[in-house]
Amino acid sequence: MDLVIWIYGLELHFASIQAAGMRFGLLGAGWFGREAHMRNLLAIDDAEIVAVSSRSEASLEAAKILAGDQLMTCHNWRDILKDDSIDAIIVALTNDQHHEAAVAALEAGKHVLCEKPLGLSLAECDSIIAAAEKSGRILQIGHEMRFQRLYQEMKEMIDQGDIGDLQLMWCREFRGPMRPGWRSSEALTGGTILEKNCHHLDLFNWMINRKPVRVMAQGGTNVLTDREILDNAQIMIEYEGGKRATLELCLFAPNGGECEIGACGNLGRIDTKNQALELVHHRFDSDHRSSRAIPDDGDAANFVDSSGRIDRGIGPQLIHFIDSVKSGTPPLNDGISAKQSVLLCLAAQESIKRREAVDLEEFANA
Repeated sequence: MDLVIWIYGLELHFASIQAAGMRFGLLGAGWFGREAHMRNLLAIDDAEIVAVSSRSEASLEAAKILAGDQLMTCHNWRDILKDDSIDAIIVALTNDQHHEAAVAALEAGKHVLCEKPLGLSLAECDSIIAAAEKSGRILQIGHEMRFQRLYQEMKEMIDQGDIGDLQLMWCREFRGPMRPGWRSSEALTGGTILEKNCHHLDLFNWMINRKPVRVMAQGGTNVLTDREILDNAQIMIEYEGGKRATLELCLFAPNGGECEIGACGNLGRIDTKNQALELVHHRFDSDHRSSRAIPDDGDAANFVDSSGRIDRGIGPQLIHFIDSVKSGTPPLNDGISAKQSVLLCLAAQESIKRREAVDLEEFANA
């Protein structure tokens, strides 16, 4: 029998979790699905991965090596949704399949952790959010940077006024190309900014905590001309109250790969380095300057991306998802916040095409 909980006027249904833990099905057992999600799930006591899908036989065999021969495997992800014993689904398919798979999983009564981006359009985002509300199941989006200790500490410092009234944020990332294959396809990814920078724009939204109103962006394919997608971009976002955020991305700088994210208010600033796990805090009204490492429990898998950088936050994100399902508490990275990230990414890409600023309210209602 399902447990029924009412939260914020929504009726949420929670299938009882078996003693062995929450039973997961993974849609998409490719490189990311295995190395990021499977390895971390296998290290969580409250989780049991019972089924995976992939169109690749090699990927299914690799998944069995990780999880054991008892793992159910199939080529069609829809077959996994027919298993009533599965409590939750992770959607780790190509971006163009997120909408169809997430909606189908929710309609099948499963809780869903959908990899980012939530959709390739605002209409797709709205459709997934509506399906979650109708089903009463938990929907969480894979913006794992919110779960890195470095950025949680940064958010806490901003919220408690350590830099005063936050005015500006920035992100600068010069790195090597993304993994080849579908990530080089405009149609399958939805574009470089949607595929790559939805994480950083989500952090801007989370930390600034104001409504974005306008986006201006430039970008091009200057070096990696064998690919369809942009290999560099500069984005500026204006928020209510005159607050602004800027992002600079380069995908043809293979050495280094550090992602620098900072924030500045009227009383001070914070600078962070993702790979160094370093946070520097300056106060403007004194000589105070502190620099400290913020070690991350990280992922059990020690997940390394295509440019050799360690990505953190996926393990804690999965634990948060399990906790949300068990408690009935809406997740930190829900559908509404993920849609805002998609909105900024699509508007930035539109701004590059138009070569002009894009009004977000006008763009969202077009």
